[in-house]
Amino acid sequence: MSTTPFAPSDPTPTAAPDPTAPSALVDNGATLARAIGFGGLFLAVLGTVVIVTTRAVGPRWVSEGWGFLFGGVGLALMLYHAAVDGEQEVRRMYGGLAVLLLVIATAVGVLPGPFDGSAKSAGHFLLPWGISAGLLALLFAIPFVRHETNEFYRGVALNALLGVGAVLTAGAIVAGLAKPDLLAGSAAAVALLGVGFLCAYLAQADTESGPGRTVAMALGVLGGLLLAYVLARSVFPTVLYDGPKDLRKPNGVFDKWAVGARALVILGCLGFAALALRKGQSALARAAFAVPGLIGAAVFVLASFNAPLKALPEPFLVPGGLILALLGGILLAVSVGACSDHPFVVMVRRELATYFLSPIGYLVLAGMTLCQWLGYWQFWETLNGAGRQGQALPEPIVRFYLFDLIPILCVILPIPALTMRLLSEEKRSGSLEVLLTAPVNEWPVVLSKFLATWFFFMLCWVPAGLFLLAVRAEAGTAFDYRPLLSFYAALAACSAAFVASGLLFSALTSNQIVAAVLTFGLLLFLVVCYFVKSQMTGIGPTGQAFLARLSFIDLWRTSLQGQLPVRDVLVWASVAVFTLFLSVKVLETRKWS
Repeated sequence: MSTTPFAPSDPTPTAAPDPTAPSALVDNGATLARAIGFGGLFLAVLGTVVIVTTRAVGPRWVSEGWGFLFGGVGLALMLYHAAVDGEQEVRRMYGGLAVLLLVIATAVGVLPGPFDGSAKSAGHFLLPWGISAGLLALLFAIPFVRHETNEFYRGVALNALLGVGAVLTAGAIVAGLAKPDLLAGSAAAVALLGVGFLCAYLAQADTESGPGRTVAMALGVLGGLLLAYVLARSVFPTVLYDGPKDLRKPNGVFDKWAVGARALVILGCLGFAALALRKGQSALARAAFAVPGLIGAAVFVLASFNAPLKALPEPFLVPGGLILALLGGILLAVSVGACSDHPFVVMVRRELATYFLSPIGYLVLAGMTLCQWLGYWQFWETLNGAGRQGQALPEPIVRFYLFDLIPILCVILPIPALTMRLLSEEKRSGSLEVLLTAPVNEWPVVLSKFLATWFFFMLCWVPAGLFLLAVRAEAGTAFDYRPLLSFYAALAACSAAFVASGLLFSALTSNQIVAAVLTFGLLLFLVVCYFVKSQMTGIGPTGQAFLARLSFIDLWRTSLQGQLPVRDVLVWASVAVFTLFLSVKVLETRKWS
């Protein structure tokens, strides 16, 4: 018998490998992801070289548009690699890339320009280059924080997300309040980017207690203050300027209806302040109810007897007030979503998280961003073509951007993909019965799925508006933005009806493909109604009016002309409510079987 000598430091002998044993299994799960990441790095570098070379020495054999396409695809592939590969070297490499991009965004954001010898101004390159670099830094920082296991590095990254988000959001709000014109430009983009950093922090931090809870509550307070400020700034100056004359008729006699309405407003403000007397509230919550209510009541009482303002201030609501109100609403919604344990809020949060934890959400978001970029590129070429001919496109110019085939495709293609799994997958897997055995009925289930999907779809349309900020930055001139606001209002009403319809079809079947086909067929029918109305003249005025009501494209065209037909918006909103009611009744039929 032969023996194998061992070194004295070896505590126990090691058995020789058995040549007849099965081969060791090696985990190659990250190999494909790393290959994709390497390909993405190559495309990103290639696109960057093409763009820089074109800007520095003029057009080359590869155009700048292809450079942007290569760079965008490459960055998307790198983001996929960063999301799925959590190895230490990989995640810290992407974490370092996030830091580098953040430094570049800061430098570009404060760098004076342009470089053509004209008068320079700080922050000239903030839009779109600084915001784009900051957004990429956020997207690469999220997987780093999620994968990092070292508590020190994770804590530093979380604090960096919080600090950057707080500085960007607070700075944009202060700049917008000091100069309202910035709210329709760079301040809005910076504020949205800051909210993105704050949301990334709350998604990874503990919001049940500690700093995460404090930050979430602070965001809610800030959002409420912004909403209260917009309301006060829009209403109080007019009330204090008009004074008691609003309560009288032209002949000087008191108008009983106006006096009654004023009394109801004062009582409403006092009732809101009285909510602070409820038991079990924190001092912050009591102040949030008492201070706005008492201030509102005091202003309306003062205006009933005196008119202290001698000059009416400039209008504030459009667009600065609306943008601040939207930002305040987003902050308040983020706070409620992070802090509330109400079953309905939890279900909405769960449904919304599924879009960010599954490939379908990122595919839809990336696809819509690409389509909107193509639409913007076509719009920019239209502007340049008109400029070369010495012509100017008539206002509102946004109709040349949003009233086109690409925006229509951004509706009829993503909505079936987003809604097909909402209830059909729950029914197929049997999880619907488990969900409905919880202390909730059908309405919270349907509404939570609808709100999460509708919010995500509207989020996918944010890049279309942000691209227009680059028009202001590149052209150096402003355009009429009010049609853009009316368009988004019309889009919100139409998309609510479309998402609710997709939810209904998803409730009718357990097959996702069938639900998607039915939703796509309905949207395609609505598009066909517009072309039938436009091409066929023998259907008469009644038929024309009927098809115009069925076609959402007509509503888009009217809204992009700067008009918002409230009647049509309410019709689409009513369709959404009715369709949700039908979805609830479909779910209730399970009790009859």
